[in-house]
Amino acid sequence: MARQAAWILAAAAAIVSAGPASASAGSLCDVTAPQTEQRGAKPSEPDKDRQKPSQGHRPLKFWQGETKTELGITNQQSAEIEQIFRSTLPKLEATKDKLDKLEAALSQTIRDNTADLASVAQQVDRLEGVRAELYKTRTLMLYRMRGVLSADQRAKLQQIVDRADARRKSSDSKDQKDSKDRDGRR
Repeated sequence: MARQAAWILAAAAAIVSAGPASASAGSLCDVTAPQTEQRGAKPSEPDKDRQKPSQGHRPLKFWQGETKTELGITNQQSAEIEQIFRSTLPKLEATKDKLDKLEAALSQTIRDNTADLASVAQQVDRLEGVRAELYKTRTLMLYRMRGVLSADQRAKLQQIVDRADARRKSSDSKDQKDSKDRDGRR
């Protein structure tokens, strides 16, 4: 779940409305909704819908749109948060690309089933080191963004996150029940 949440914010620092997402240590970006800025979108391509196929959610920027109004975020605050996001995005994207390559290499090594245990352990160590770097970068970005908000805005944002998390959990429970029902019919 933390991995899913990392990408919710990593590329879109998203929040608001309904859709599947996960809670994380940052807990700032657990809400998703349609928006133009997608995970992995390049700064020069803000209007492209880009999603990681396995995730299927559409993060949005909490400092823009309806959530900006709901939280009472000023134009100056929005610009500051956008600058934090834009300055961090290239590092997040580069680290995510590196992580994807290491995951693919490890998966191939495991499928091949020919490497010794020490080699696999080394690959896992490299992979998890990059994952930790990604999470650290994301968490620091979130912390900087939260610093732009007032205490009242942070509290309101947390309420939005909590509501979305409750919807997600409810949806996940329903999906699991539906899956069990389908499996039982086979």
